[in-house]
Amino acid sequence: MMVSKERLQGSWHSVVGAVKEKFGQITGDDLSKVEGDVDQLVGLLQRKAGQSREQVESFLNSCCRSSESTVNRISESAAEYADAASHAVRENYDRLAADAQRGYESTVKTMRRRPLESVAIALGAGVLAGLAVGISLSSRR
Repeated sequence: MMVSKERLQGSWHSVVGAVKEKFGQITGDDLSKVEGDVDQLVGLLQRKAGQSREQVESFLNSCCRSSESTVNRISESAAEYADAASHAVRENYDRLAADAQRGYESTVKTMRRRPLESVAIALGAGVLAGLAVGISLSSRR
């Protein structure tokens, strides 16, 4: 079966490399003249390499299958990495959410047990933050 124009174009860089490797007498200039045209490429390989049409078509099909196989392996690897990253993000998010919930519950419990001390600590933290901002602003002038 003849390789399709679309399939050849999708694998063009792989095909060029394989053609140059297998048929050293074919140059990049030769290949640039026929880029994307299956019939011209087949004719070029027949003329320059002395191959039959069936041999050339078989070779091109093999090149395209190899290229597609490589793309599929890369796609599968990328999907696996994305899945692992997504899983890690979900786990870390769940852990952080649980830690935040425990911190909130602990704060609420402490405020219920010691309301006056909690208000005093919050007031003190607010005053210190206000002083820090005031000092920072006054040092810039």
